[in-house]
Amino acid sequence: MFRDIRTGKIDCVVAYKIDRLTRSMKDFFELMDLFDQYGVNFISTTQSFDSATATGRLMRNILLSFAQFEREMTADRTRDKLQQRAEKGLWNGGYTPYGYGREDKKLVIIPEETARVQFMFREFALSPSLAELRDKLNRREWFTRAGKRWGKPSVDNILRNPVYCGKIKFKESVYEGIHESIIDETVFNKVQSTRRTISHGDSKMKRPYLLKGMLRCNDCGSIMTPHYTRKRRSDGTPYQIPYYRCTKTMHFNNKICSIKSLNADKIEQAIIDDLHKLSQNEVYLNMCIEETNKDLQKRSLPILAESKDVERRIQQIEKEISRFVDALGKGTISVERLEQEIEKREVDQKKLQEELYLLKQKITTDVVEDFNGEIVKHALRNFRSSFSALPPTDQAETLQCIVRDVNVSKDKLTLNIFELAEFTPSSKNRPDRLLG
Repeated sequence: MFRDIRTGKIDCVVAYKIDRLTRSMKDFFELMDLFDQYGVNFISTTQSFDSATATGRLMRNILLSFAQFEREMTADRTRDKLQQRAEKGLWNGGYTPYGYGREDKKLVIIPEETARVQFMFREFALSPSLAELRDKLNRREWFTRAGKRWGKPSVDNILRNPVYCGKIKFKESVYEGIHESIIDETVFNKVQSTRRTISHGDSKMKRPYLLKGMLRCNDCGSIMTPHYTRKRRSDGTPYQIPYYRCTKTMHFNNKICSIKSLNADKIEQAIIDDLHKLSQNEVYLNMCIEETNKDLQKRSLPILAESKDVERRIQQIEKEISRFVDALGKGTISVERLEQEIEKREVDQKKLQEELYLLKQKITTDVVEDFNGEIVKHALRNFRSSFSALPPTDQAETLQCIVRDVNVSKDKLTLNIFELAEFTPSSKNRPDRLLG
């Protein structure tokens, strides 16, 4: 709606009531400013007020104030009700915890799932490792309620949930629940205490990851996220090795992906080398651009064919209208019949014209425009010298602007690059560099 207002397609917004548009006074006045800026009227079909007069605007503001007051009172009453239910030990709804079912808005135990929850707490208390516990559950084929394999986050959520020891948590407070507990409170507290004593030290690495969010594994389909591992040299001094790891291997296990992880230093250097080679090999660059434009044209063929079919149907309707007009001149049909037939066809013609407009717009904006090879060549010229002059943080931003993503396979890397302008040794120029 906002987009259509700014392009002049809308001159009036109609709502059943003023609070169907918004119940926030701040939002409403911002909307009114937008409407006034583009000459758009606002009408409430069930509330009569004239916003052109001071009295009408006062009435409008009073109605809106009551609408906002009603919204806030409803929210307050809902929070109070949930608070009271929690204090009484009643479950407040939402996702039903694994191990329980619902009867009359209350939690009831499901024996089969209960045994598995008890197994989780017992095993974690003995060996506090989410990965080991996840593997034990999956090896036994004790899958989630949806029939999927367990991941570490879902197991962790169960181990942290006080509902299993008969408690109800609301906001930051925990209350005694009326439902039957699955885990003894002593065991639950031991698991929480075990989790708190585990320390991983400094979880961050000081180096920037230049390809963060851009690497996608073709084997498991997940994004590869930054990680590092600690090693020790022969003299005992520690050091860190950065790498990118498939996200699915974090949630499940390494067997789910054959690629698993990539050394960060090697993959980043490989991408930089490829971009440098690309900048020096104009023949190869021209070939890549030509192939890209062929793909774009190929994608446009179905839409072009559809638009031609719509144009043909419009022309057919125009011919039918002309035949009816000719028939009126010959006296073979009446004026009333002519009006009915033309009205029917004009409705169909209008729909087809709207459809044709959208198709042509899609062809113009998304498909037919050629990939601008000259811009890419200009941006990649002297890539290595320009890139090496940047500080690490700016290098990461620069690659974000040049590389759309990198598909990682066992035997190759596939770079998808943006159509972009020249970059300079400053991250402040990023908005000017990113064009496509």
